Amino acid sequence: MRIALLAGESDEAIQFIKQLGLTDVVSGLAAPDKGVVDYESIMRRREYFEAAGLHWDVVENLPSNLYPCCMVGLRGRDEEIDRVCLTIENFGRAGIGVIQYTWMLLGTMRTEPNLTGRGGARYPRFDLAAAERSPTTALYGKSRADFGHLLDRDMSGEQVWDNLVYFLERVVPVAEAAGVKLAIHPDDPPIPSFVGVARIIVDWHALQRVIDAVPSPCNGLGFCMGTIGTMADVDVVEAIRHFGGQGRVFFAHFRNPRGRVPRFDEVFPDEGDIDMVAAVRAWKDVGFDGVICVDHCPGVIGDNERADRSFAYQVGYLKGLVQTVGESGDERNCPSAIIDQLSGREMT
Repeated sequence: MRIALLAGESDEAIQFIKQLGLTDVVSGLAAPDKGVVDYESIMRRREYFEAAGLHWDVVENLPSNLYPCCMVGLRGRDEEIDRVCLTIENFGRAGIGVIQYTWMLLGTMRTEPNLTGRGGARYPRFDLAAAERSPTTALYGKSRADFGHLLDRDMSGEQVWDNLVYFLERVVPVAEAAGVKLAIHPDDPPIPSFVGVARIIVDWHALQRVIDAVPSPCNGLGFCMGTIGTMADVDVVEAIRHFGGQGRVFFAHFRNPRGRVPRFDEVFPDEGDIDMVAAVRAWKDVGFDGVICVDHCPGVIGDNERADRSFAYQVGYLKGLVQTVGESGDERNCPSAIIDQLSGREMT
């Protein structure tokens, strides 16, 4: 497991990442007007990171404005797919091994972003009841029509699934040839629909359905622990073992929410509902050697726009968990275990 943070071309951000002792970054590039992320831009970004001694292997995310007609199933989607395929080939040519993408027609949603948590920290929250009372607020001030997907009609789950499979059947072979793995991020929040538009990657069955839809070693998951942790009736540790055991987790997000749909909060990693020691142990047991990125964080006092203080806490927490599990996977010899033994507490 390689711990990373999201980064662009900012010398100050790069210095911060290196000060945390990280050697990996994740990054993304906007799609230009011509609709293809060009090879030269990718290489400039990669060389920038390499000059700083950092490795970039994961794209977060494939720009969704490359394929809006694909998601809705409109005329023009084949031309979009051609441009997506060129983009995938360019990333592969530049040596980028993983591209995460989303299939969220309405994007990520939150309500009550300034909820006060521990010590006055700001916790993002999603509350379905609040979202239904004020859909525009949940959609970050936008209406359904603002997403550029020409959503002038409702979209059923099977319609959205059909469009995703149509897309994957055409882009996965290109990814295979380019040596690139495609990782879908689940819908955040994982609710089945909102304002008449289906959200499909919302449960265990859907995660497996994506993998099975177009069987390929290059078709898999961006395993967001936070989003999957808020799915109803899904145990994150079991999910890591199941999907990671298939070798179909290509990228992961580190986050520990409190609560599940229909309401959850994004809290500090030591406050959430996931057993994070067991989760890191599961990543170790399935042999996950990819990148795991801290993606969201609470707002803390005195932080900057990049939320460096909050991210530093979470990176340190994750590094401590990795050290606790240890290279051997046996946490009995870690300092906390020794303290437990000395105090007479049993290891679980």
